[in-house]
This record gives sequence, C-alpha cells and structure tokens, in this order.
Amino acid sequence: MKSSILLSLTLALVGVNVDAFNLADVKKTTSGSIVPGRYIVEFDSNAHLTSSGLKREVKSPHEAIYGQLKERNTAYTVHQEYSNDLFFGASITLDTDSDLANLLSVDGIIDFRQVHLLNLPAQPVTAQSYQWSKCTTSTVTSTPSATPSSSSTANKGFSVLSQIGAESVHASGNKGKGVKVAIIDSGVDYTREPLGGCYGSGCKVVGGYDFVGDSFDGSNDPVPDNDPFDNCYSHGTITAGLIGANANQYGVTGVAPEASLYQYRVFGCNGATTDDIVLQAMQRAYDDGVDVINLSVGETSGWTESMLSVFASRLSAAGVVLAISAGNQGQVGAFYSYSPGAGLGVINVGSSDNAFYPSQLATVSTGYGPIPYYNYKSFTAGTYPLYAFTTDPSVAADGCTIPDGTPNLSGYVTLVRRGGCSLEQKAKNIYYQGGRQMFLINTANTVPLYQNFPLDFGMISLEDGNYLLSQITNHTSTNTTVTFTFNPYQSPNTFTGNITSYFSEIGPTNDLFLAPSIVAPGTNMVVILPATMSNWSIVDGTSYSAPLVAGSSALYIASKGNNNVSPDKVKNALQSTADSLKTSVSDSTIANVAVQGAGKLNIAQAISPNVVVSPSEILLNDTNYFAGTQYLTLTNPSNKIVKYKLSNVPAGTALAYRSGMNQSNDQPVPQVSAQATVKFSQSSVTLLPKTTWVVIMQFTAPTGLDAKQFPIYSGYIQVSSDNSDNNAQVPYLGVAAKMRDMPVLDPTADYLGINSPTILDESGSVQSSTGHSYTFQNDSYPTVIYRLVGGTPLLLIDLVSANASLGFTPNYNSKRSESSIQPEIYKRLVEERKINSISSSLQSEIANWKSTKTQSLISLYCQLTNFKGKGCSSYQSGKSNTFAKVPILGNLFENDYIPRSTDNVDGQGNDHSTFALEQAKFANGTSIPNGTYKFLMRALHITGDRTKESDYEAWLSAPFTIAQ
Repeated sequence: MKSSILLSLTLALVGVNVDAFNLADVKKTTSGSIVPGRYIVEFDSNAHLTSSGLKREVKSPHEAIYGQLKERNTAYTVHQEYSNDLFFGASITLDTDSDLANLLSVDGIIDFRQVHLLNLPAQPVTAQSYQWSKCTTSTVTSTPSATPSSSSTANKGFSVLSQIGAESVHASGNKGKGVKVAIIDSGVDYTREPLGGCYGSGCKVVGGYDFVGDSFDGSNDPVPDNDPFDNCYSHGTITAGLIGANANQYGVTGVAPEASLYQYRVFGCNGATTDDIVLQAMQRAYDDGVDVINLSVGETSGWTESMLSVFASRLSAAGVVLAISAGNQGQVGAFYSYSPGAGLGVINVGSSDNAFYPSQLATVSTGYGPIPYYNYKSFTAGTYPLYAFTTDPSVAADGCTIPDGTPNLSGYVTLVRRGGCSLEQKAKNIYYQGGRQMFLINTANTVPLYQNFPLDFGMISLEDGNYLLSQITNHTSTNTTVTFTFNPYQSPNTFTGNITSYFSEIGPTNDLFLAPSIVAPGTNMVVILPATMSNWSIVDGTSYSAPLVAGSSALYIASKGNNNVSPDKVKNALQSTADSLKTSVSDSTIANVAVQGAGKLNIAQAISPNVVVSPSEILLNDTNYFAGTQYLTLTNPSNKIVKYKLSNVPAGTALAYRSGMNQSNDQPVPQVSAQATVKFSQSSVTLLPKTTWVVIMQFTAPTGLDAKQFPIYSGYIQVSSDNSDNNAQVPYLGVAAKMRDMPVLDPTADYLGINSPTILDESGSVQSSTGHSYTFQNDSYPTVIYRLVGGTPLLLIDLVSANASLGFTPNYNSKRSESSIQPEIYKRLVEERKINSISSSLQSEIANWKSTKTQSLISLYCQLTNFKGKGCSSYQSGKSNTFAKVPILGNLFENDYIPRSTDNVDGQGNDHSTFALEQAKFANGTSIPNGTYKFLMRALHITGDRTKESDYEAWLSAPFTIAQ
C-alpha cells in the first residue's frame, strides 16, 4: 500500500490524534506522487510499419518512436522497455517540459501516463526497533522464549486457514501443487526454513528477478540481478509465507504450500519504487507463464484508468489471475479505491478482522486459569513470582513512574494497570528496573493490543489481572507463581471478529466498478519475517489479505487439474460462494457491498459449489445510466435434479456524503434501511444435471433518499436449494444519484479554514484579492491550494489574461449551461482560432492520427499546443467544442483520473492539493511574459464530456502579476 501503516483499527483504538489543518504546514510545491518529467508511454505495436518521414528502415516499434523523437530534436532517457503482446512501450524521462508536446505528437503513440512513486507499508515494529539503553540497575541475562515441542506444531498455532475454508481443502490433498504463483513485492528471504531454504529449481521459490537492488529508493538508478533475495524489507517475505509457507512452529502454513513461487523484487531496502518498474515486473511474470499474480501494493486512485490498472486488466483478459490488495484507508469513507486493484477482471481484496487474537497460555500455581496473554510469542520459559507497584485500582498512573524502594525486577512478572501514560513508558520503566516480563492489565471491554518491546510483554484481561493482584501482599506474591511454556491459544475475537476491518478500503470506483471484490482475514496475522528481523511478527493490512486469495486461487486452479482455468471463472467461483458479513457484532444488518464486496472468501465452497452462477457481480450504475434489467445464468454442476430458489437479500444503504454538506462521510459510513427491490422472471428453477438456465431480473432503485448524499444501495441475489447449505449469492450495487452531480472542487472553508481554491503568496499566506507581484526569485512565486470533494477524470490549471472574457461565469459551486455563453462571444472565439481551408487529405490524416490515440492523450496534447496542434478541435472548421473556445493563454498543469481529497482522519495526509508555479513557464516550456494574469482551474465531472465547458467546475483566481 502507498502509505505507512500502523493500521487504522489500531490507530483508532489507541486514540491517535490527527491535528487540525494548519496552513503553515502547506508545502510550496506541486503535490502528488508523480515523478517529474517521467512517463509510461504505450506504442502502437505496428508503429515501425506505419511511421512516416523516417529516412531509414526500422525494425521495431521502439526504434520507430525513438527515431521520430530524434528527428524532432527531443531529448529523452529510456528507463524501461516493454515488449510483449499485451503492451509495447517504454518508460521515458524528457529533459525539458517543451519535449512533452513533441512526444505526444509522434505517430504510433497510443497513450501515456505520468510515472508515480509507490511506497510499501511501514516495516513491522520489532524489538530491535526500540533504542532503549541496555544499561539497567543490574546485569540481566536474557534467555530465549519457550520453543514448541514437535507435537505442538501440527495441532496448535495461529492459522487462519479454517476461516477461509482452506483447511478442509488441504485435508482433501489439494495444496496447490503445479500452480505458478508470482509475488510482485519486495524480495524474499528464501533461506527461512518455512520458505524452503533455497532458491531455484527444486525449491519452493523456483524463480523470479530483482529489478532494483538494495539501494534503490525510487529516485536513483536500479541495479537489477537474477536473485530476488531480500533480508532488509520484510513485506515480500510476509506475503510469500502467507501464500506458500511450509508447516512451522506457529502453525501458519501457507494457503498453497505446494505451489511454485516466483518472486519479483521491485522495492529496495527503503520500501519505495516507481510504477514503471512494477509494470515491468508484471510483464515479466506474464512472460514467465505464471498462473496467479499477487500484488500487495498500490496507491490511491479511485479509477480503473491508471496504467497499472489498465495493464492488470489486460493480464486478466490474457489468462492470469490477479489478487491485489484493496488499500488501507477505509477510515476516509467511500469512493476511495486503490490502483492497480481497480483493474477490470482482477480480484480486489479487502480485509476482514481475524476471528481470534493470537495469544499464549500461562499456568498459575494456584490452579486458576490458565491465563491467556496477548502475545504470539511465549514468554521466556520458566516459573516466576509476581510483583506489582500497587494493588490499589484507584491509582491512575500505575507504572508511569518507579516508586522509591522498588527492587530489581529481574525474575518477576511485573503487573501494571493500563492507563495514565503510554504503554511504552510503562514498559521502559520496568525494563530499566531490570524487569524482563510484564503483564499489562487491560480495562474492561477494551480491544487488546500487541507490542514488540524488548522485554516479554503481554496484555491480560481485567478479570485475570484482578485475580493475580489479589495474590499479592506488600508488592510481591509469596505463594503464587506463573509458569510459561510454548502454549499458543486462539483467544476469540468477540469485538470485531468476522467483520470488515476498519481500515479496509471502501469503494466503489468513481466509474462504479466493485472495489473490493471480496474480503479475507487481514488483522492479527502471525507472519514470517527475514531472519535478520526476528523471524516472526504480527501484522494488519489488506496487503496480507490478498495473499490468502492468491493462494486460494492456486487451490482452485489445482482442483480443476490446472487445465487453463480462466481468471473470470476463478473470480466468479470465489465471489459467488463468499460469505456476506454483518455490519458489526451487535448489528445484524448486512454490511454494504461497497465495504465487503461479495463477502468473506470460502475456498472450499468455491471448489465444490451447489450451483454455478454468472455474472458474479451486478453493476446497476447510477440513476443517469441505470441498468435495471439484468440476467443471471444458473448451472447445476451436480448429477442430481436440483430446485433452486432466488431471493433478494438487501444490505444496508451507505450514505457516502454528509447531509447538507458536500463532504464525504468517514468510516463507519452511515447506513439506512432503504433498499432496492427485484422482480424475477421466475423465483425458482428446477434444473436437470449439468444443465443451464437464465433468469431475468428487474431492479428498482430505492426511493426517498437524498441524492446529494450519493446513497450507495446494495445487496445480494441469493440462490439456494433445499438439499444444501452451500448457497450462492451475487452482490449488486448502484448509486441513487447521478454521478455527474457529484461535486468536485471544495467551495467551503469547513476543512482548510479558508475559502478555496485560492492562491498562497511567498509567505504562505492567502494572497490579497486585489493582486500581488511575484519576481520568481527565491520563493517569490504563487501556489494554488485546493481540495477535491469528489474524484475527477481531468483537472486543468490554465493561464488567462486578467481581463479575459471567458464566455461563462466561473463558479465551482453552481451549475452552468452552455447557453450562458453569448452567441457573439462564440463567434469571436471561433474566428480567433479558425483555420479557413483544410484539404480532404489533411482531414483524413487527422482522423487517422486521432484514431490511434486515447482521449486523455489528445486532451493534453491540445492543451499544450493551445488547441493549435494536429488533431485538435480548433484545427477543424465548424467543430463545436465549447471547452476549446475558452481563451486560455496556455496550460500550466494537467492531471488525469484523480481521487478525491480526504479529511486526514487516518493521519495519512491527502487532505489537500497544491500547484506551485515555481517558474514563469507554461507546461510546454515556453516562457510567460511579464504581465498580470489569473489562474483558471477546471475539473471535469464524473461521466462529463471533455469537450463541453458546462461539464466542468471552474474557478478563476484573483489577479497576480509576473514581474521578473
């Protein structure tokens, strides 16, 4: 995932405070994860056959494109090249902004995207992470934790396989043998015994590649090699273990332990990379013939259109199953999906909360218990008396300071109550006093926490803590001891077990595709780490849910004899047999499909379904493009006659936006009971063995809802039979509003505390509305700050004259119509850009040129050439394009398919955006003369037409002067 993670559930429960927005913290730069000047460019695979003007024969599309760039005197650097039947192209850095227009005008270029920087989640915190002094009041000799006996490995541990049905699949003999699973991630410590101990033919990790090397940080040159070994970043080792680990001491066998793993390292030791390298790894995995790809990486997108999402869609269409993590910013609400998980046909995996808390059992000499303590590791083996600073429950800051007269705590289990100061402060005090075993007594009805402090730390329940305290007299226990051995225990999660995780990303995409597709356990996961990082840890995140689905896909493929099972069949099987989850343990309402997709993975049912249904998800769209008539295909896979019943099982309707405000709701997104209704052409179907039938369904969207809250209604079409509990269900989702009406620019001061968009001057203050001069010396340049309350497929910042007549009134908070542009203004603007004579041959050339390029590429090219370039609408007489008729002087900034901003409730930022005009130049590199100007920002509505000015929200800035 893009941002560092102490995942959201933990953040919420420990009370992390997110500071209010502070204007002084705004950086005077252009925000975003874009790598400046670097682009992934897609070529026409026949470019070398059709390129005109080249003076010599060319043998490849790459040579044809590079030749045209050289003839245009375009300076460029190639970083990656892509050459297979799914994608021809290259990752290219342009030396100057003026070269971009040259690049986009080249014959044979289909599409391009700016390269983005990606970051993995933060490393799990280990005992080595704490820089506590080793100096204590006495010398303490540490001994290792208790180790398991050989008999405990098979019967105890922290496996989640039973929660997804994989345990029973293993019992049938299916462990994924013969299936190739690729892991695109950081590298892997394959020397760990559960990961096979070796690399290459005959090993568990049979292949792969290191695309980057240890020192790569996303900005320097990668140093690739053939060995994906990695002992400096744990993420890839974790995901590899979840997919394919052998049986081990903690019982966390992988979902497909007999699958062949291919590890493609795309992250260096600091956990950063660029998406052009990830694309290269995806292509390499395809060329290596893998069956399944796991991608536990991504970034905020909200759209299906990022380059990685598009290529993931192509991989899926070409026969590769992709399991991709959904993202970890669910706290910020709906319509906030990640890329490349938004790709069409991929399995976008969210997280559900583990049904148990990993713990160990301690025995008490009095016969009480045993006592579960929340640590996946056992304490150092031995028997210990107890020590407490106080047994008085009214002491609020127990352990926050060390009382005078406290003895050396070595050899004791020290008990302290929760509260009064940080857990680390309490643990550190005990550590400095010589203690190496600590029980933290939890408060009532509070979720337990895990810590990897450099001493044995475990939280125990209030009831157990009070019992132990009752055994203490004058700070110590005289007759009561606690004994530790390796004794793992799955403490039931009565707080959030089998509920969607608080941090799990919430969809749908802005173009109303389902995200997530499905969920799998992703919290309190005991996982394998590299040997240099203590070997084991406990983690949370959708990064660790996706491997369970990747491994399950391998089991499904193996169950069908590895006979070219298509990705759509795998996805269909997993989704239609998933188990829908409740909103919470105390609310039996079914959680919205935007939160859980089809529900929680159940691979056993997927392999042996009672009925096969298609499609596995039903997309009803919004009210403007409502797709109310749907068809469901049912196939009886059994050898018996079966009668199936169809029913509508509605889920809660989520209110994505706040009432009376164009601001999104945070998690938990409010749900109401309004529901869609469904009429079936027949409510029951009797099918002979191996036969198929189609049922027609007519959906009616719920009524009585406030469309300005963008209600997301959803539910499941359930297909059941009397002779089986293995029902199928197909999720459906729609929006009871027009997505075209979703606001884009934030017109309020609710979050930023200022009216926005606006200009910040060199001091970081809001610029005067009457104007300001900038010299472009030192920090003297204007910065635009803005927030997006909805996603947009296109955002532009152009420069206009201070006294320009635009032909419309820029007002981002009201609807405009084309009729607001007066006919005489239309006429003048058309005449200014009119080309009086275009030959039919030139018309044909323009048509051919445009037919090979995407709409977003043409849009940017025309912006850069101020609508004077080949193929732009202003190049043709009589073309009605109200957007192109706006008299801009030139483009400054363009970005495609942007997600909305957040309110930073998760502490990960993304709450505003900035554009800094650091040089007095247009985006095409030409200089801006001295003078007085205004910024014109335009943001296209979802489903809007790029050629219609009325489909944009617009903001016109206060005047500012360039005075170099």
